[in-house]
Amino acid sequence: METWIIYGFIAAILITSRDFFTSNYTSKYTVTEHLLYYYVLCGLAMSAYVCYRKVYLKEKVRLIDKEDLWKYAIVAGATVLLISPCEITSIREASNPGRARAIMNLNTIFLFLVSIYFLKNEKLTPKKLMGIVLTVTGIFMIF
Repeated sequence: METWIIYGFIAAILITSRDFFTSNYTSKYTVTEHLLYYYVLCGLAMSAYVCYRKVYLKEKVRLIDKEDLWKYAIVAGATVLLISPCEITSIREASNPGRARAIMNLNTIFLFLVSIYFLKNEKLTPKKLMGIVLTVTGIFMIF
């Protein structure tokens, strides 16, 4: 099995844990409070992780290139102001957090279609189109 598949499964399990936590704690805290605590603690955890990689694994950690800074700023801003609040609110309001995540996982199809258009190294074949249709159908059958 390829390494990226193993990491994908690990991430899926950990994201499940995070979403379950989010579902439970957004009833106790507002979406804004949840996001504040979550991102502050993520920043602290990320700082500790970077220090570990730099000190113990001797990994070189560079500052971001000036021409890339605005791109990161746009994605970070969109994440904090748009994506995360929508994600948290969807999980909070859904009767089952799995339903909310199923809808959000349509991003896989959107990313596939966008990559076909922009990267032009993939072709949309009847087999792939059928996979998209089955995926969308499966997600909507959850409801």
